[in-house]
Amino acid sequence: METPSSPSHSLEDRDLSANRTAPRREDLPAESAADQILISVLVSNGLLTGDALQEALNYGRKNHLNLRQAILELNLIAPERLNALAFERLTSLAEVNGSKPASAECNGASVAAQPLSPDRTKFQLDMRNELKELATTASIPDLINQILACACESRATDVHLDPTEAGVRVRFRIDGQLQEVVQLEAREAMPLVSRLKVMSNLNIVDRRHSQDGRITIQHANKSRDLRVATFPTSLGEKIVIRIHDTMGGPHGFERLGMPPKQREQLDRLVAHPYGAILVAGPVGSGKTTTLYSCLSKVNSPTRNVMTIEDPIETRIPGTNQTQVSNELHFSEGLRSMLRQDPDVIMIGEIRDDETARIGIRAAVTGVLVFSSVHGADAPSTIGNLYNFGIPGYQLSNSLVAIVSQRLVRKICPYCRVNQVADPKVLSALDLDPAEHEGLILHRGLGCPACFQSGYLGRTGIFEIMEINDELRDLIFQQIPKDVLRRVAIDLGMQTLKRSAVDKILEGTTTVEEVFRVVSM
Repeated sequence: METPSSPSHSLEDRDLSANRTAPRREDLPAESAADQILISVLVSNGLLTGDALQEALNYGRKNHLNLRQAILELNLIAPERLNALAFERLTSLAEVNGSKPASAECNGASVAAQPLSPDRTKFQLDMRNELKELATTASIPDLINQILACACESRATDVHLDPTEAGVRVRFRIDGQLQEVVQLEAREAMPLVSRLKVMSNLNIVDRRHSQDGRITIQHANKSRDLRVATFPTSLGEKIVIRIHDTMGGPHGFERLGMPPKQREQLDRLVAHPYGAILVAGPVGSGKTTTLYSCLSKVNSPTRNVMTIEDPIETRIPGTNQTQVSNELHFSEGLRSMLRQDPDVIMIGEIRDDETARIGIRAAVTGVLVFSSVHGADAPSTIGNLYNFGIPGYQLSNSLVAIVSQRLVRKICPYCRVNQVADPKVLSALDLDPAEHEGLILHRGLGCPACFQSGYLGRTGIFEIMEINDELRDLIFQQIPKDVLRRVAIDLGMQTLKRSAVDKILEGTTTVEEVFRVVSM
């Protein structure tokens, strides 16, 4: 999950501190021309401290981002403010050159379109053109290497190779959505599949059964673990490659997209000496990233921290991480782990009754347990745990909190435009149209930088249900989830819907994206 950095202070506080410690222009490292312009604007306006600017530059180099993208991902300046600065700069340059910046029509209103990033746009266009050219000239090994390299560069989490009557369609899943990248000819289909099977140690002769394998590659000085899964179809074998960054460090809660209040709440909850903290959500909602962030908070030389995962997605120094296999299942590994005198346990996912019972029992007996579980929201997860055969008295004694989460796409900063909110939209968001009359919302027009989607990157929205004495009594009695939800909201729980609306009002995402992800 991408997301923001930590401000414990408001933007206004940061602006004041920026004026006190503004960096000298000559002390800053040389960057691209676009970055040089942005640095000049930030320095002249005193918007960032020297340390904050250096952090953004380092983050951009490490993740192959320009300065503007790095500042947005680290949340060092509000997106609206950064976009306003960029547009003001564009306007002044246009006036100097005797021209005016472009605008676009949006719902009948004229809105200013933001400039594209030349580097990002060029990369997306060149990537597709290069793959098309390689498909006709390069060897199959070189073509596969380039497809995987492009997938890593464009932040793809999955590569789909779909057999078609014309050949093979290559798609990348970027920010949760599939994007078609290139169409390969039919003559390349069989060699491509066979090569990938050889690389992942699969049986190249067996084409009637699904198979699973792994490949490890190096990209940008990072180790990438690729999980390869084949599936027989009527037109040939479909292959999906899941990309894991095995060396990436865990993010803090601020980078997950949590607002300060929820960050402080979760910081306090993970400090509990024992109990269970569960993270709920559908597949692909960022649960594992949140678990790693929790684990990094409690990891210390004075504690025995152990995990059992499938697969190990991030290596955390100082912890004992175990990967399940055909010989070692979750329940069996968890039983063995409890004989290793653990202080903290992370279970990658609660999948069956036995794993659930062992994990909850460990939480009752003095171990801090983190795990993920599927659930629509935090109160519904309680009902799912009942279905695993865990009695109410055990749950009430073991649960510390349940975190429910989703990932929403962020508006692309390069084609971001403003529009006045429709009163019907405000009503659907449970906002008073009269109170919010003239409210400005945001969306992306679509550009090459974001594959014409209008979105670039993702952030999290969260619902944290802290289990206090009142909720413990209700869980003990196995009260239905609707009652639990009402009581939790009365006690101050911020729902997923409310968190999503806050992201819309901040200008981070769109109404359409929230309706796609969250049940309103």
